Amino acid sequence: MSKVTRFTCKIFVFLLVSFSVFASTSVQQPLLLKQDAPTTYVVKKGDTLWDISALFLDSPWLWPRLWQVNPEISNPHLIYPGDKLTLTWRNGEPLLSLKPMKKMGPHVRKQNKKAIPTLAEGLVIPYLKSDLLLTDDDKKSALRVLGTSEGRKFLSHNERIYIDGKVTHPDWTIYRLVNQYERSGDDVDASAYSLRLVARAKLKETSDKYSALQVINQQQEIMINDIALPVIGNDLALSTVFHPNPAPAGMIANIKGSMDGHYFMALNQVVVIDRGFDDGLSQGSTFELSKQGAVIYGGKGNYRYKKEIGVNGFSSAELPPVAIGQMVVIRPYAKFSLALITQSDEPIGVNSIAISPVQTNHVNPSTQNTASSKSSQGDDNA
Repeated sequence: MSKVTRFTCKIFVFLLVSFSVFASTSVQQPLLLKQDAPTTYVVKKGDTLWDISALFLDSPWLWPRLWQVNPEISNPHLIYPGDKLTLTWRNGEPLLSLKPMKKMGPHVRKQNKKAIPTLAEGLVIPYLKSDLLLTDDDKKSALRVLGTSEGRKFLSHNERIYIDGKVTHPDWTIYRLVNQYERSGDDVDASAYSLRLVARAKLKETSDKYSALQVINQQQEIMINDIALPVIGNDLALSTVFHPNPAPAGMIANIKGSMDGHYFMALNQVVVIDRGFDDGLSQGSTFELSKQGAVIYGGKGNYRYKKEIGVNGFSSAELPPVAIGQMVVIRPYAKFSLALITQSDEPIGVNSIAISPVQTNHVNPSTQNTASSKSSQGDDNA
């Protein structure tokens, strides 16, 4: 039996156990506060919802259960600098209520300040402004850089470059293909390609066969066959203000790699995972990160970590995974998502386990994340 087949079987058994345990747990788990949680807190400029959640809870995805929806605020999900949060108790459960800094009338909030984001905006905004993952179909249909009339291989600032299509959009971005990510083994075969921003340009002229773009700023040299994407409004309901929520119960996601091309990732780095909004993920979906527990070989009195061929080489026990971090989805696509590592006790590798925190409260998975994690260069120019 292959490693992938064994992995699939283990995942299937784990999910059956997880769902049965979860279904039998009809009573919601008590909401536990940190021992040093404050009774009041005044929101400051520079705070994020994630930071404030961490003041009260070890599990930030439980924030909505702690939060008191305030009918006097037009949008109860927004919190502003100067607002005062007060911790109270109701029916034995902790509850946070908010006293807004300023109001105009009983139902209209004077929003003269910017609401605090869920996460530091500098970590999130770059991934919301434009597509950074392409599907196979997107890659095949994307316009490519033809080059310049002078025939230069490397193209620089203020040059006029040509792309292979007739276009009308005024603003364009030029990207380089970096990595390819594969998803397979769950009745879904899909690929995604990560992109790195190279330059921005504006449309100057167009014809039936090609269009001319004027480069207006550049982060590195443009190359023939780089991808050109129009700058258009994002039709997804994405922003920097969203509430954390646990990923769907029982979901396991594979970390396919980082957007930076690193094999190991750490705090505040963005990773690609092989689950998306087709699987029920949304912006704010959170996961626990764990590394695989040790496998013990041998028999009683002869236990060891190392497998020895021909000497009682069967696996005696597979120990539970070790929690090493947390991550939150910041940009879901159909089959893949971009997720930000919000806690990292040690480097996060592509073989780390990402699992819904709903189930880690009940079951410790003993499955090795050995599904395909192919990450290869997506283009000869990468």
